[in-house]
Amino acid sequence: MLGQKLRGCVGRGARGQQQGNSLPSVCPGARKRRSSIRRAPRAGSRSTVVTVRAGPVEIDEEDLIQGKDRYKWYEAKFCAEDQPAWNIASFVSNVQVSPVYRAVTLSVEVSRERIPLAAAYKAAGQRAVLRVNNGLERQVAAATPPFPEEINTEPLFKVRGDLFAHEIKAVREPISVKAPLTVLVTRKEAPELWALGPDDVVEVGPFAGTGLDLRGSPLMAIYACPTVVIFVEGRGIATCRALLEASADVANLNLRFRRDVRVYYKVPNSASVAFKEEFAEWEALGPVRVVTTTSSFQDAFDDDDSLTYDPDTTGAIILVGGDEEAEKAAREVCKDADISRILADSAEQPPMVHLAPNPFEHLITGKPRKPMRRKSREQREAEAAEAAAEAAREAQAAADAAAAAKAAAGEEDSDEDEHGNGKGNGNGKSDYRSPAKSPSAAAAKR
Repeated sequence: MLGQKLRGCVGRGARGQQQGNSLPSVCPGARKRRSSIRRAPRAGSRSTVVTVRAGPVEIDEEDLIQGKDRYKWYEAKFCAEDQPAWNIASFVSNVQVSPVYRAVTLSVEVSRERIPLAAAYKAAGQRAVLRVNNGLERQVAAATPPFPEEINTEPLFKVRGDLFAHEIKAVREPISVKAPLTVLVTRKEAPELWALGPDDVVEVGPFAGTGLDLRGSPLMAIYACPTVVIFVEGRGIATCRALLEASADVANLNLRFRRDVRVYYKVPNSASVAFKEEFAEWEALGPVRVVTTTSSFQDAFDDDDSLTYDPDTTGAIILVGGDEEAEKAAREVCKDADISRILADSAEQPPMVHLAPNPFEHLITGKPRKPMRRKSREQREAEAAEAAAEAAREAQAAADAAAAAKAAAGEEDSDEDEHGNGKGNGNGKSDYRSPAKSPSAAAAKR
């Protein structure tokens, strides 16, 4: 049919040339269609005036070729960007693992066709956001390792647009992939999750936080840090479980290639040890040994006579769930042991920068695009040191002000006692102490 139309156009052009007319450059029908694209806005039609770099331009909104949102036709559509942010999960189990914590296991959606990458569980240390019976949102520690990429093989194969030999291009429903997710909850922080049962409706939202900065830490290098010591307390055991059980296709410690991995788990008493039945499985993954203690990290580290390490090739991971006192105690142990490579769960990794659907949006809107630069580890450490120094200066200034206020109050009290303002000892002599021995003066002197 196309060949017949072309022959018709060429034939009419040839006949016109024989009759003395000029040869048309294109088919008359095509010329008519092309001229219609350039037509001016008709009277009564809707038009919009937009301003671009070249100046104001009048756009006919009824002409789709000149539509102001035409660039959206060419925007990249990332998978699952139009899917709901919350997904229904199903109850699996609720187990009491210690007097304080319960391990609640859910079956959640992990398909890349249904869960966008920005909302997915990508790194150990992220927190699961759950909602029970349309109630309050709760952020709880995830004790399951990040979901391996191999379970998303079929969804990723589909979102790329690939086809099997027996398939044709047809619309298919998104593929659903379920995986178990275990979270560690307490009665005080999440009472509805603590009492979760099969009859409750639980929803899973986008995971909170960015997780441990394992990729930006020297501990990722197995030859630079063949020995790793892990200090765990409280809900940090959930992150420790996720880190030790992580698969090879996500950020992990590569336990099989390490020389020695020690986990010092501090608990109030022997009944508070969580996931105790899984310690043997962890030790089977590599040269891992779990040491529980009820005293302190320092005692557990000093009493471990089987550990031989080189401070220059040893890294430390502190997983205490945000407890500042416990983290301080673990850092004291590292300082005494001359271990300088430390990774703590209190400092998460920088947020991931996702690609924009339209890389030329800054040209269309006229807004300058911010360059995507990631700070180096040295820059982050310098900023953290500067922030810590600033906090120390503020604390010192507050302490000095409090000491000065106490000193002033002590001097006023001593003056009143000296002049006999009703605070004497009853025999005409005031109960007066010299400023050099008063607690407020001593504090001011210090």
